[in-house]
Amino acid sequence: MRSELLQRIQDLLGNEDLEAIRKDVRSAIQSFHALTQDEVRRQRDVWEKEEHELDESFIYSPSEEEALVEELSKSFKEREKAYKAKIAEEQRGNLVLKEALLEKLRNTIQEEENIGKAFSAFNEVREEWEGLGDVPGDRYKEIHDEYHRLRDEFFYNINIYKQLQEHDLQINHKKKLALIEQAKEIEAIEDLKLKEKSAREIQKLWLDIGPSPRETYQEMSDTFFSITRPVFDEVKAHYDKIREGFVEHKVAKEALIEKLRNLLTEEVEAGHKAWQVVTKTVIEMQNGWKDIGFAGKEHNEALWKQFRELSDVFFGKKQVFYDKMKEEGKDAKKEKLSLCEKAEGLKDNTDWKNTTLAMLELQKNWKSAGTCPPGDEHRLWKRFHKAQDVFFKAKKAQFADRNAEEKVNLGLKSTLLEKVEGFVISDNRAGDLNTLKEFSGEWRKIGFVPRKAFEGISDRFTKAMDKHYDALSAQRSERSVASYQNRIDKLSRGGNGGGGGGNDLRREQAILRDKINRLNTRIIQTEENMERFTGKGAQSIRDHAEKSIKSYKLEVEEIKAKLKMLREASVS
Repeated sequence: MRSELLQRIQDLLGNEDLEAIRKDVRSAIQSFHALTQDEVRRQRDVWEKEEHELDESFIYSPSEEEALVEELSKSFKEREKAYKAKIAEEQRGNLVLKEALLEKLRNTIQEEENIGKAFSAFNEVREEWEGLGDVPGDRYKEIHDEYHRLRDEFFYNINIYKQLQEHDLQINHKKKLALIEQAKEIEAIEDLKLKEKSAREIQKLWLDIGPSPRETYQEMSDTFFSITRPVFDEVKAHYDKIREGFVEHKVAKEALIEKLRNLLTEEVEAGHKAWQVVTKTVIEMQNGWKDIGFAGKEHNEALWKQFRELSDVFFGKKQVFYDKMKEEGKDAKKEKLSLCEKAEGLKDNTDWKNTTLAMLELQKNWKSAGTCPPGDEHRLWKRFHKAQDVFFKAKKAQFADRNAEEKVNLGLKSTLLEKVEGFVISDNRAGDLNTLKEFSGEWRKIGFVPRKAFEGISDRFTKAMDKHYDALSAQRSERSVASYQNRIDKLSRGGNGGGGGGNDLRREQAILRDKINRLNTRIIQTEENMERFTGKGAQSIRDHAEKSIKSYKLEVEEIKAKLKMLREASVS
């Protein structure tokens, strides 16, 4: 696209008629610069997505076409400057000559009495006037209004007008009638610019015709201008509406500037993603600026300068952040490289328990290591994650057989559970208790079941056994000891959060031994206290203490039974 614009600029500049190509050349150069800005942003976006050294900054790579366009643009501006200077000089010269012609015409009207000489002088003035070019714009109306006024005064005041009245006035009358009809056709023109141009051209023709008969002059003039004047009113209304749009565009652009200014006062959260989100918002603002439209020559450039400076401030802050992130990311990169190496060193280890804990610790350290530059972050995470996947996939494969065994155990325990739930209490209490103990022993021997099913099936077994013990009015300690097997099963699986079944069983034994020691201490303290109570009411206190001692001793026996079960579980 830029190559096509370059070729168009070159083709246009080959035309010697500068006035004919000026607008097109400026438009083509502006379009080329807009595309160049797009190329700068594109190269920056590509650069930001690539990996770079920490101290490396973005450098734009211009094309040869840009340099050529700048040379052509400079040449065009110099050519245009010379052209404008030449036109301005010519217009000043024309102004001097036309002022002299006006003075000559004024003298002819006031002083020349010979009709022939006066008419000849007038024709000379008219021919010279029409042969001259434009004058400076700020004097155009004044000069030309005076010329037409003097011309009309000449025709009306010089006696020759009477001699020409029957001929020239009637011809002018017919020309003006034709122009009135021609003016009526302007209304049908839809393009407003063409409509305005046609109205101005026909108005010039009207003024150039000269006088017509006095009796119809005003009427015809009113008719003609009543047709052309609405065209100029329409044009004025059109541009007034455009100017109103300029006001709206100005307000919209000021609001966008304020929005960007407020955004710059907000602190952006640390992190690549947060900056990407805010950058997207700023780019949307920039696109919105383009969509708003022109805000008028007196405001548009100043508003754009404010908006552009604020945008530059934002992208400057962004660059500072990324420069700082690169610097701070050095330590994080070093730490994460070390974590990758540790994970790769552990990935083939078959000590599933301890290696799992080590891998989880590495994951925790990864999160606390900080953030590397985006390119390094993604690459290192991919390397780290790959090592972790190797280990956990191997672990999953290793435990596949164990899961199959647990599923078989689940089937066996489900069958036994149906048997327990279907058990009916008989009159032989001792026999029923033995049967229930056999159920517990058989349940323990079956082994582990899948973790997801463990809680549900264990709860069902406990409830079924509790129901039978309650029916047999079993002692609390018997029920407690019998149901304690479920806790042993859970501890054997490592389900107490201790990191392993063996550790949990040993920890449980230590807790129970400590409890026995505390209970024995209470028994001794209670027995010693009993000797101190004498006198009235002491027997009641002694009776209560004896009951407490008996309760403590029963609890000690119950704990000893549980310790025995724990030892058996540890051996198995």
